[in-house]
Amino acid sequence: MGLSGRVGRKKARSRVAFVFLYAILSLGALTTVYPFLEMVTTGFKGPTDQNDNRIIPLYWTSLADLQKKFVHDKYAGVSQAISATRTGDEGAAEVNAYRHFLQSLPENDYEAGFQTSSIGVTSRLDLAYQAWLRTRFSTIRQLDKAYTEEDLSFSTVSPPVELFEQTFWKPTPSQKWSDWLKFKAKLPYWFRIPVTARQMYQNWVRNQYHNQFQLVPPSLRQDAKSFSTLSPPTSGPYLAEFESKGLPKRYQSQTVETLWLKLNKVAVHGDPIVAGANVVLPIEASERAYVDGHQAALRWEFATRNYRYVFDYLLINGRAFVNTLIYCGFSIVATLFVNCLAAYALSRYPIRASGKILIFLLATMAFPAEVAMIPNFLLLKNLHLLNTFAGLVLPGAASGYLIFLMKGFFDSLPQELFEAGAIDGASEGFMLRRIALPLSKPVLGYFTLITFFGAYSNFIFAFLIAQDHRVWTLMVYIYQLNEIAPKHVMMAAFTIAALPTMIVFLLAQRIIDRGIVLPSER
Repeated sequence: MGLSGRVGRKKARSRVAFVFLYAILSLGALTTVYPFLEMVTTGFKGPTDQNDNRIIPLYWTSLADLQKKFVHDKYAGVSQAISATRTGDEGAAEVNAYRHFLQSLPENDYEAGFQTSSIGVTSRLDLAYQAWLRTRFSTIRQLDKAYTEEDLSFSTVSPPVELFEQTFWKPTPSQKWSDWLKFKAKLPYWFRIPVTARQMYQNWVRNQYHNQFQLVPPSLRQDAKSFSTLSPPTSGPYLAEFESKGLPKRYQSQTVETLWLKLNKVAVHGDPIVAGANVVLPIEASERAYVDGHQAALRWEFATRNYRYVFDYLLINGRAFVNTLIYCGFSIVATLFVNCLAAYALSRYPIRASGKILIFLLATMAFPAEVAMIPNFLLLKNLHLLNTFAGLVLPGAASGYLIFLMKGFFDSLPQELFEAGAIDGASEGFMLRRIALPLSKPVLGYFTLITFFGAYSNFIFAFLIAQDHRVWTLMVYIYQLNEIAPKHVMMAAFTIAALPTMIVFLLAQRIIDRGIVLPSER
């Protein structure tokens, strides 16, 4: 029966009351849905926009923001590298020539872009490199044997480090480095970052003056406003000092700038640093043209990267799903078995102390679960049940709240059914299975759902009891991920972890409603 009759609903006062009531309910729903939507969409973001609190990521609609994310991703968030490469506003012909130029560069004249940033856990380069390794090695054991490593899966293999700008750095000859050069040679032009003498000079000056531009002598800075706009001098002691101390030997006879001049059929004579001092490569224009022509693919890659990484992480720890499924299944079976038996016994065989027993059971609800964690841990340790599913399931098998509700439901069942069963010679176990439980399906379904939710979301107790990683559940693995992953990756992990409970809740709304309503009606 409604709160007001059909006639009363037509009155203006009733309509105002209904509008006010639905407005309050809608506002309450919004306060619940908005944080969830923000969590989901933050999983689509990255280091540049994870804190903007926008429901719709800006790069989905803004080309400028998409270009910003692309550049940040390509240079791993290194601001010095980004500012030093914002050069070269050239036309389409120069951009196309630059693309072919990048594809023709020797292996020592360019670095692989899209590396993992200092606050990141994965990158486009890692994913591409790991995918290439899967085609080269059939198993991770073959890779570990060939590279003398101890990786657990292909997803944990990292590319070798390239430090071409360092004066005395030399790669260590190995099969991994040899394979890396083969992979690197197949990288498309948008992955390649040229190692320019201009940028090496800027970094050298930055180190000489401790990253303080105001300390740079006017004769050295000339018209530059920052380190990223410095150009190598064409003569003088600074040039000689840079060539002797700051320029690696591999670039003293030829630089990327002089290669670019030769490609454009410009004669190069004398010192390659001097010849390429004022050469500006169309790096920014090339990157802008690439983003403009691949907007949909880039948006899809940025939007799915965090979620793909979380799925890979959970698949690496393959027992996370299995352990969680086993734990939830055992918890449901134990909860239904123990609580139904206890409630049936209290309902069918009432004793003088039944009221005190119920009060004692309900009193257990007054203490938070955290209070009993240490005693439970010590008890399970003495019983040698740590790092077992029995240790996870048994402490929570009995619930005073569920026993109280189930007893009330059993009490409301028609006693004539049990009397008829007793006359026919049915045992109590038979009547429990064939009379009480079939009539209690709505409540049992409700109990099953809340037991599943409790076991699935259980973290603290699961982490305390099962310290062996082979028994860790999904929530424990996500907690471990929180130790290394940034905010946007964790939001993707939380979204994936919330999906099973959300799907179960949406599919079982009728069971939940019947489980709540029927006991009150009876």
